[in-house]
Amino acid sequence: MTVVNDLVLYAHRMIGDHLAFGTTGNLSVRDENVLWITPSGVPFEDVDSDNVVGVDIASGNIIEGRARPSSELPLHLTLYRQRSDIGAIVHTHSEYATIFAALGEPIVPVHYQMALSAYQVNCAEYATYGTEQLAHNALAALGPNDRAVLLKNHGLVTVGPTLSSAYQAALDVEWMARLLFRARCVGNPRVLTLEEVDHVREQFRHYGQNPQD
Repeated sequence: MTVVNDLVLYAHRMIGDHLAFGTTGNLSVRDENVLWITPSGVPFEDVDSDNVVGVDIASGNIIEGRARPSSELPLHLTLYRQRSDIGAIVHTHSEYATIFAALGEPIVPVHYQMALSAYQVNCAEYATYGTEQLAHNALAALGPNDRAVLLKNHGLVTVGPTLSSAYQAALDVEWMARLLFRARCVGNPRVLTLEEVDHVREQFRHYGQNPQD
């Protein structure tokens, strides 16, 4: 199954791309009424088609797989149920994004690349991992057009219409967090205005080989 193969492929990239360490973090992808999610406590390099778990989005029941799903299943279920535009979710504990999560501060746009993910990456209120409250807090802090949200004292969640777009958002936000952290070590970086970021979004519509009309 293509979506499962894609999930395994991106799971294997998590450590090498410095988005996770050990067994921290998780990924999922929507396939119509089912979400496929990485298993709980399995090192990313050991994730394969035999331990990925299929869960019915409406009921939350496991419909395929023998492994236990990620402990953050409630977070994934909530986002899929409430946002029909979300086709995939990537949850990371990447270092620099998690620094801002620990500070409880948003990642603000000091570079125009932020326009691909959000105006700024908001920080959801703290709740214990794996709980419905954490899922509710993440949903509340994730803007309707945003692709990323921080979880206070926890990590980062990115979303997208596809797994590749959600994963790229995780890479982009981590890069932005690292840039912001280092800029603050030197001085007080200038933050782009909402209008400036909106102009960049319009420019991005015409970027690349298949620009939008």
